[in-house]
Amino acid sequence: MTYRVQLLNGVFLPGASKYRLNQAEEVVCFGSKLLVLYVFSILIFGIGAYFGIGSESVSKEVADLNIEAFETKKLLVFAGELAAGILFPSLFLFLASLFFWTFIDYEYMKIVIVQMFALAVVLFEKAVSIPFFIFMDINQDSNPFSLGVLSQHVFSNEFLVHFFREITIFQMAAIYLQFYYLKDFSAANKYLVLSAIILLYLISWLVQAFLSYIQVSVFF
Repeated sequence: MTYRVQLLNGVFLPGASKYRLNQAEEVVCFGSKLLVLYVFSILIFGIGAYFGIGSESVSKEVADLNIEAFETKKLLVFAGELAAGILFPSLFLFLASLFFWTFIDYEYMKIVIVQMFALAVVLFEKAVSIPFFIFMDINQDSNPFSLGVLSQHVFSNEFLVHFFREITIFQMAAIYLQFYYLKDFSAANKYLVLSAIILLYLISWLVQAFLSYIQVSVFF
């Protein structure tokens, strides 16, 4: 059976997609869909950088820098975000797939395809969040799709606020999608599969929270 990678079907019709992917002996359209995700990622990170999303620490320094130094720093942040637009999908797709592969012992390429579906969800979240950040003039801690808003009323610790802002409804959807596919692709216990997925996200959330806490441009 030949499986044609279709991102929307993989996200919105996971039942049929999972069966065909599991039975597939050949995969087509992998490269083109991979390119779409990379282009989309670079555009989203670039647009976010253009509007200063995630670079609040740089904006706070405007009073202490001359115009040339400030513009140079903004340019560096922009270049860094474009690089992040390439690095993020690479880590999400290939490094995370390698991590899952060590747990479930399934075909690596098919795990990458599942990650492509989850990445589409995560990138969609980043895209729809941009208008909220711009027009409501809020920072990432106040992301309406995350626990960041609630955490600001519960915790005074900045690190904890950064951590909980990473937990969003779209992240939960991505976790569910990954679990839905991977639990049936492996002979491993489904709870082991779920634990592996949650562990990876916890590590990611902690790293992102730490980078935000020390005011380093966040990649993930």
